[in-house]
Amino acid sequence: MDKNREVLRHCPHFYTIINFEYYSDDFISEKLINVYEKYIFNTNIDIEENAAKVEKLDEVLFKYINDYTFRNQIKKDIVNIKVTRGENLLDTIVNTIINLFEKYEKLLTRKVPMTRWI
Repeated sequence: MDKNREVLRHCPHFYTIINFEYYSDDFISEKLINVYEKYIFNTNIDIEENAAKVEKLDEVLFKYINDYTFRNQIKKDIVNIKVTRGENLLDTIVNTIINLFEKYEKLLTRKVPMTRWI
């Protein structure tokens, strides 16, 4: 099986993420989708740990596209990424995105959103 099909087998939301229509001034969404595409196609998914990270990134960006509050939270927090010299920039960004998702999930379980019934 060629590499692209193998990657797409691990990323069920690939086409949804790539075809996401964001506003023209939404540079963060554009960059996140570019990072996603570069990361999944440049990672060796034969290693089980890398395959799991690719699947997690796919899940996180699918959540980013479908959850407005998560998208806003990511846009606020993503600008605070610190990368030290010598680190792999792509890996650092992906790890930060996954960590932000895990933090958001923990917060979401603690907060109960108040809704108004009309």
